[in-house]
Amino acid sequence: MVRVLSFILVFCSSLLSLAQENSNYRTNALSFSFNGLNLGSYNGGVGGRRWISKSTVINASIGGSIYERKYEKTATLDKGLEKTKSLYLGLGVENHLESSNDFSPFLSYRLEYGFNDRYYRGVYSTNENRDRTNSLNIDFGLGIEYWILNRISLSGQHLFNARYETGERSTGGTPNEIQKIKGFQTGLGTTSIILSIYF
Repeated sequence: MVRVLSFILVFCSSLLSLAQENSNYRTNALSFSFNGLNLGSYNGGVGGRRWISKSTVINASIGGSIYERKYEKTATLDKGLEKTKSLYLGLGVENHLESSNDFSPFLSYRLEYGFNDRYYRGVYSTNENRDRTNSLNIDFGLGIEYWILNRISLSGQHLFNARYETGERSTGGTPNEIQKIKGFQTGLGTTSIILSIYF
């Protein structure tokens, strides 16, 4: 029991110790999700991180997609069409509590705006359905950044999140009807590993 308490005390005191002379690059970084074998999108898109002081990092990402599928007319079926467009813009802040040259725990806060537009025209009807929504995501959590080389770091973070969504659904036909959309979601969030390459 004494050994466990001693380990916890040493570990906590190392987190609170003063920063040593820094030889790692803390400038701009291109960042990716990292699962050990593949690189993936950063917060759902392309993004990076920028150190603006010795303890503050701003991160940003942009993502989106365009999807379209057409159904050709046959003797018994009409033409059909599906289209989806989405755009996501995110901006976050990390407050770092440096404990050593290579090891830096941090608190993370992030806002993300999302737009989604889905259009559908079925093959059995000329009715057109369209959903358009705007969403706001708020994420907050904890992370640790560790430099494996002077220009390369790995970060592990867990973010809790909340999401609010508004929009409308229009259903074509006679008459054309419009429904308001409102949604809310909260959860325990996501855990991710992030590879940052500084330049």
